[in-house]
Amino acid sequence: MTTMDPSTKLLDDLKQLREQARRRAHGGAWLPVALLAALLLASIALYRFPFVQINAVGTSTFWAGLPDVQRSATASYAFWFLGTPLVIALIAGWYHYRARRVGVRLRLRWFVITALGALAALAVLAAVPAPLPVDPQILSDTPPTTADLLPAGFSTPLLPVSLALVVLGWTERSRAVALSGAWVGLVAWWQCAMGMGHLTGPMTWVLGGFEGPALGGEFTLFGLNRPGPTLILMALPLVVFAVVRAVRTRGGSR
Repeated sequence: MTTMDPSTKLLDDLKQLREQARRRAHGGAWLPVALLAALLLASIALYRFPFVQINAVGTSTFWAGLPDVQRSATASYAFWFLGTPLVIALIAGWYHYRARRVGVRLRLRWFVITALGALAALAVLAAVPAPLPVDPQILSDTPPTTADLLPAGFSTPLLPVSLALVVLGWTERSRAVALSGAWVGLVAWWQCAMGMGHLTGPMTWVLGGFEGPALGGEFTLFGLNRPGPTLILMALPLVVFAVVRAVRTRGGSR
């Protein structure tokens, strides 16, 4: 019977201790991610027709989150400007509870600053009146270019959620959470900048097998030109992460 070298055993013990400390420190990420996913999914209720295809022009303001007909501008404001800080406060409370329970505290300063700072910047942006052309006829004679539309993608309350997730992923040392946050931001920015389900000419040309004219179009598969399916798709990676991490954390605590 062979005995393990003392130095090797010491290294193995240190490795196990580091892994145990990592699990204790980052084992609570599932609940903050689940809360932010719930915030995204709950925002579906802000739209008048979240799942139904309608022949109506989307709004030029995105206070519900995506450029579609909202039920009430006041309800949209209240949902994001009250709901987001509430979720951030719940997350901070959760990490405070875990710090007392497991004895490991994570630094949430940048997570809170990023989420609330981005929301405050959005509020300032909302208070600044948008300049209009001197001649109203310009609006119909000169259609907006892609460069004109791209900045509009940043005028959505979904971006503070996206940035919060990216910083949370950095805090939790979770690439999955950070990438999920980037995914939320990319989809929100694209939909708000280009319109719900809109595809540019080059994209339709690629999807068409590099054939035919690049005229642009609309992506209707799985209803992804509607707010409901789009928000579900945005939140799906977060839901999967939260469920898997919660199951692993519960199993590891037994």
